[in-house]
Amino acid sequence: MRLITLLFIALSLFAQERIVTLSPAIAEIVSSLGKTQEIVGVSDYTLYPPELTSRPKVGGYTALSIESVLAQKPTLVIGLEHQKPFLAQLGAFHVPTQVLRLESISDIKESIATLAARLGSAEEGRAVIARIDRQIAAAPKLPEERSVLIVFANASSLSRGVYIAGHDLFFEEILHLCGATNAYTQAYALQPVLTTEGIIATDPDHVLLLLGPLDRVDPKALKKRWQALPIKAAKNNRITVIQNDHILIPSQRISKTIPAICGALQ
Repeated sequence: MRLITLLFIALSLFAQERIVTLSPAIAEIVSSLGKTQEIVGVSDYTLYPPELTSRPKVGGYTALSIESVLAQKPTLVIGLEHQKPFLAQLGAFHVPTQVLRLESISDIKESIATLAARLGSAEEGRAVIARIDRQIAAAPKLPEERSVLIVFANASSLSRGVYIAGHDLFFEEILHLCGATNAYTQAYALQPVLTTEGIIATDPDHVLLLLGPLDRVDPKALKKRWQALPIKAAKNNRITVIQNDHILIPSQRISKTIPAICGALQ
Protein backbone atom coordinates (compact mmCIF):
# COMPACT_ATOMS: atom_id res chain seq x y z
CA MET A 1 0.00 0.00 0.00
CA ARG A 2 2.85 2.36 0.90
CA LEU A 3 4.50 1.69 -2.47
CA ILE A 4 1.25 2.47 -4.30
CA THR A 5 0.87 5.72 -2.36
CA LEU A 6 4.43 6.80 -3.16
CA LEU A 7 3.91 5.93 -6.81
CA PHE A 8 0.71 8.00 -6.91
CA ILE A 9 2.53 10.99 -5.37
CA ALA A 10 5.38 10.65 -7.85
CA LEU A 11 2.98 10.51 -10.79
CA SER A 12 1.12 13.55 -9.47
CA LEU A 13 4.32 15.54 -9.22
CA PHE A 14 5.24 14.83 -12.83
CA ALA A 15 1.70 15.00 -14.24
CA GLN A 16 1.28 17.74 -16.83
CA GLU A 17 -1.23 20.50 -16.36
CA ARG A 18 -3.97 21.04 -18.92
CA ILE A 19 -4.03 24.82 -19.17
CA VAL A 20 -6.55 27.03 -20.95
CA THR A 21 -5.49 30.65 -21.47
CA LEU A 22 -8.14 33.32 -22.00
CA SER A 23 -5.95 35.98 -23.66
CA PRO A 24 -3.00 36.00 -26.07
CA ALA A 25 -0.80 37.68 -23.45
CA ILE A 26 -1.48 34.94 -20.91
CA ALA A 27 -0.64 32.26 -23.47
CA GLU A 28 2.66 34.01 -24.20
CA ILE A 29 3.56 34.23 -20.50
CA VAL A 30 2.76 30.57 -19.85
CA SER A 31 4.86 29.59 -22.86
CA SER A 32 7.77 31.74 -21.68
CA LEU A 33 7.80 29.61 -18.51
CA GLY A 34 8.41 26.45 -20.53
CA LYS A 35 4.80 25.25 -20.44
CA THR A 36 3.76 25.54 -24.09
CA GLN A 37 2.96 21.82 -24.34
CA GLU A 38 0.63 22.07 -21.36
CA ILE A 39 -1.60 24.65 -23.04
CA VAL A 40 -4.62 22.76 -24.39
CA GLY A 41 -6.89 25.69 -25.27
CA VAL A 42 -6.35 29.34 -26.21
CA SER A 43 -8.37 32.46 -26.89
CA ASP A 44 -9.01 33.84 -30.35
CA TYR A 45 -6.12 35.78 -31.94
CA THR A 46 -3.44 33.90 -30.03
CA LEU A 47 -0.52 34.00 -32.47
CA TYR A 48 2.60 33.47 -30.38
CA PRO A 49 4.37 31.19 -30.07
CA PRO A 50 3.29 29.93 -33.52
CA GLU A 51 2.59 26.37 -32.37
CA LEU A 52 -0.35 27.65 -30.33
CA THR A 53 -2.27 28.79 -33.40
CA SER A 54 -3.42 25.21 -33.97
CA ARG A 55 -4.71 24.69 -30.40
CA PRO A 56 -8.49 24.61 -29.83
CA LYS A 57 -10.05 28.08 -29.53
CA VAL A 58 -12.35 28.94 -26.62
CA GLY A 59 -13.53 32.40 -27.72
CA GLY A 60 -12.39 36.00 -27.50
CA TYR A 61 -11.84 38.47 -24.67
CA THR A 62 -15.55 38.84 -23.92
CA ALA A 63 -17.25 36.12 -26.00
CA LEU A 64 -15.93 33.05 -24.23
CA SER A 65 -17.50 29.60 -24.40
CA ILE A 66 -17.81 27.53 -21.23
CA GLU A 67 -18.52 24.45 -23.35
CA SER A 68 -15.31 24.95 -25.34
CA VAL A 69 -13.27 25.41 -22.18
CA LEU A 70 -14.72 22.35 -20.44
CA ALA A 71 -14.20 20.25 -23.57
CA GLN A 72 -10.44 20.61 -23.04
CA LYS A 73 -10.70 18.99 -19.56
CA PRO A 74 -8.56 21.78 -18.02
CA THR A 75 -6.72 21.50 -14.74
CA LEU A 76 -6.22 25.29 -14.76
CA VAL A 77 -7.92 28.18 -16.57
CA ILE A 78 -6.14 31.53 -16.49
CA GLY A 79 -7.93 34.80 -17.24
CA LEU A 80 -7.84 38.55 -16.76
CA GLU A 81 -9.64 40.67 -14.18
CA HIS A 82 -12.51 41.61 -16.48
CA GLN A 83 -13.09 37.87 -17.07
CA LYS A 84 -13.78 37.15 -13.39
CA PRO A 85 -17.54 36.51 -13.99
CA PHE A 86 -16.68 33.85 -16.57
CA LEU A 87 -14.09 32.26 -14.28
CA ALA A 88 -16.64 32.25 -11.46
CA GLN A 89 -18.97 30.19 -13.66
CA LEU A 90 -16.23 27.63 -14.10
CA GLY A 91 -16.09 27.31 -10.33
CA ALA A 92 -19.44 25.51 -10.47
CA PHE A 93 -17.65 22.78 -12.41
CA HIS A 94 -14.78 22.64 -9.88
CA VAL A 95 -12.27 23.91 -12.43
CA PRO A 96 -9.25 25.64 -10.81
CA THR A 97 -8.77 29.20 -12.06
CA GLN A 98 -6.23 32.01 -11.81
CA VAL A 99 -6.88 35.73 -12.32
CA LEU A 100 -4.11 38.02 -13.58
CA ARG A 101 -3.77 41.77 -13.98
CA LEU A 102 -1.68 42.92 -16.97
CA GLU A 103 -2.01 46.69 -17.14
CA SER A 104 1.29 48.05 -15.79
CA ILE A 105 4.85 46.79 -16.08
CA SER A 106 4.76 45.77 -12.42
CA ASP A 107 1.49 43.90 -13.08
CA ILE A 108 3.17 41.95 -15.87
CA LYS A 109 6.19 41.07 -13.73
CA GLU A 110 4.02 40.08 -10.76
CA SER A 111 1.84 37.90 -13.00
CA ILE A 112 4.92 36.16 -14.39
CA ALA A 113 6.13 35.48 -10.83
CA THR A 114 2.68 34.25 -9.75
CA LEU A 115 2.38 31.80 -12.64
CA ALA A 116 6.00 30.68 -12.27
CA ALA A 117 5.32 29.74 -8.65
CA ARG A 118 2.05 28.00 -9.47
CA LEU A 119 3.47 26.04 -12.41
CA GLY A 120 6.74 25.04 -10.77
CA SER A 121 8.82 27.26 -13.05
CA ALA A 122 10.50 29.57 -10.54
CA GLU A 123 13.86 29.58 -12.33
CA GLU A 124 12.27 30.32 -15.71
CA GLY A 125 10.20 33.09 -14.13
CA ARG A 126 13.25 34.79 -12.66
CA ALA A 127 15.01 34.67 -16.03
CA VAL A 128 12.01 36.17 -17.85
CA ILE A 129 11.66 39.00 -15.31
CA ALA A 130 15.41 39.65 -15.48
CA ARG A 131 15.13 40.22 -19.26
CA ILE A 132 12.43 42.82 -18.68
CA ASP A 133 14.49 44.53 -15.97
CA ARG A 134 17.52 44.71 -18.28
CA GLN A 135 15.48 46.54 -20.92
CA ILE A 136 14.07 48.91 -18.30
CA ALA A 137 17.60 49.77 -17.21
CA ALA A 138 18.87 50.13 -20.79
CA ALA A 139 16.00 52.28 -22.13
CA PRO A 140 17.56 55.17 -24.12
CA LYS A 141 16.51 58.64 -22.97
CA LEU A 142 15.54 61.49 -25.28
CA PRO A 143 17.86 64.52 -25.16
CA GLU A 144 14.87 66.67 -24.23
CA GLU A 145 11.35 65.93 -22.97
CA ARG A 146 8.73 65.33 -25.65
CA SER A 147 4.94 64.90 -25.40
CA VAL A 148 3.85 61.73 -27.18
CA LEU A 149 0.40 60.50 -28.17
CA ILE A 150 0.19 56.71 -28.45
CA VAL A 151 -2.65 55.64 -30.74
CA PHE A 152 -4.06 52.16 -31.26
CA ALA A 153 -4.29 52.71 -34.97
CA ASN A 154 -6.55 50.00 -36.39
CA ALA A 155 -9.36 52.54 -36.87
CA SER A 156 -10.07 53.15 -40.56
CA SER A 157 -11.16 56.75 -40.08
CA LEU A 158 -10.23 59.58 -37.72
CA SER A 159 -13.76 60.94 -37.92
CA ARG A 160 -15.10 58.16 -35.70
CA GLY A 161 -12.49 58.70 -33.02
CA VAL A 162 -9.45 56.62 -32.09
CA TYR A 163 -8.41 54.75 -28.98
CA ILE A 164 -5.29 56.08 -27.32
CA ALA A 165 -3.11 55.08 -24.38
CA GLY A 166 -4.32 56.94 -21.32
CA HIS A 167 -2.89 56.57 -17.86
CA ASP A 168 -2.17 53.50 -15.72
CA LEU A 169 -1.08 51.44 -18.73
CA PHE A 170 2.39 50.10 -19.47
CA PHE A 171 2.58 52.33 -22.57
CA GLU A 172 2.72 55.46 -20.44
CA GLU A 173 5.36 53.85 -18.24
CA ILE A 174 7.47 53.12 -21.31
CA LEU A 175 7.19 56.75 -22.42
CA HIS A 176 8.57 57.81 -19.05
CA LEU A 177 11.42 55.31 -19.40
CA CYS A 178 12.26 56.92 -22.75
CA GLY A 179 12.28 60.42 -21.23
CA ALA A 180 8.93 61.38 -22.80
CA THR A 181 5.54 62.31 -21.38
CA ASN A 182 2.01 61.30 -22.32
CA ALA A 183 0.47 64.05 -24.45
CA TYR A 184 -2.92 63.05 -23.07
CA THR A 185 -3.23 64.90 -19.77
CA GLN A 186 -6.88 64.44 -18.85
CA ALA A 187 -7.81 62.24 -15.90
CA TYR A 188 -9.29 59.34 -17.89
CA ALA A 189 -7.19 56.21 -17.48
CA LEU A 190 -6.56 53.16 -19.68
CA GLN A 191 -7.90 53.66 -23.25
CA PRO A 192 -9.92 56.85 -23.85
CA VAL A 193 -11.27 57.80 -27.28
CA LEU A 194 -10.21 61.03 -29.00
CA THR A 195 -12.01 62.67 -31.90
CA THR A 196 -10.13 64.72 -34.48
CA GLU A 197 -10.90 67.84 -32.44
CA GLY A 198 -9.51 66.16 -29.33
CA ILE A 199 -6.31 65.17 -31.13
CA ILE A 200 -5.79 68.74 -32.36
CA ALA A 201 -6.42 70.10 -28.85
CA THR A 202 -3.89 67.64 -27.40
CA ASP A 203 -1.31 68.85 -29.98
CA PRO A 204 1.41 66.24 -29.32
CA ASP A 205 5.06 66.66 -30.24
CA HIS A 206 5.16 63.09 -31.56
CA VAL A 207 2.50 60.53 -32.51
CA LEU A 208 3.11 56.79 -32.36
CA LEU A 209 0.57 54.75 -34.33
CA LEU A 210 0.64 51.16 -33.10
CA LEU A 211 -0.54 48.31 -35.33
CA GLY A 212 -0.78 44.62 -34.53
CA PRO A 213 -0.17 41.82 -37.05
CA LEU A 214 -3.90 41.43 -37.76
CA ASP A 215 -4.59 45.12 -38.38
CA ARG A 216 -5.46 45.48 -42.05
CA VAL A 217 -4.39 49.10 -42.42
CA ASP A 218 -2.04 50.57 -45.00
CA PRO A 219 0.71 52.18 -42.86
CA LYS A 220 1.56 54.76 -45.53
CA ALA A 221 -2.07 55.84 -45.97
CA LEU A 222 -2.50 55.93 -42.19
CA LYS A 223 0.54 58.14 -41.73
CA LYS A 224 -0.63 60.43 -44.55
CA ARG A 225 -3.98 61.03 -42.79
CA TRP A 226 -2.19 62.04 -39.60
CA GLN A 227 0.32 64.21 -41.46
CA ALA A 228 -2.62 66.32 -42.66
CA LEU A 229 -3.61 67.30 -39.11
CA PRO A 230 -2.66 70.76 -37.76
CA ILE A 231 -0.55 69.41 -34.87
CA LYS A 232 3.12 69.88 -33.93
CA ALA A 233 3.89 66.21 -34.62
CA ALA A 234 2.81 66.59 -38.26
CA LYS A 235 4.63 69.89 -38.74
CA ASN A 236 7.86 68.36 -37.39
CA ASN A 237 7.41 65.09 -39.33
CA ARG A 238 7.11 63.06 -36.15
CA ILE A 239 4.32 60.67 -37.10
CA THR A 240 5.65 57.14 -36.65
CA VAL A 241 3.94 53.83 -37.42
CA ILE A 242 5.06 50.73 -35.50
CA GLN A 243 3.66 47.37 -36.60
CA ASN A 244 4.81 44.05 -35.20
CA ASP A 245 3.41 41.03 -33.38
CA HIS A 246 4.22 42.15 -29.83
CA ILE A 247 3.67 45.90 -29.63
CA LEU A 248 0.10 45.63 -28.27
CA ILE A 249 0.57 42.55 -26.07
CA PRO A 250 1.10 42.95 -22.29
CA SER A 251 3.27 39.88 -21.90
CA GLN A 252 6.92 39.08 -21.21
CA ARG A 253 7.63 40.44 -24.70
CA ILE A 254 7.38 43.91 -23.23
CA SER A 255 11.15 43.43 -23.13
CA LYS A 256 10.95 43.95 -26.91
CA THR A 257 8.31 46.68 -26.78
CA ILE A 258 10.41 48.95 -24.55
CA PRO A 259 13.31 49.29 -27.05
CA ALA A 260 10.84 49.41 -29.98
CA ILE A 261 9.03 52.46 -28.58
CA CYS A 262 12.13 54.20 -27.25
CA GLY A 263 13.90 53.59 -30.55
CA ALA A 264 11.00 55.02 -32.56
CA LEU A 265 11.23 58.26 -30.55
CA GLN A 266 14.93 58.81 -31.17
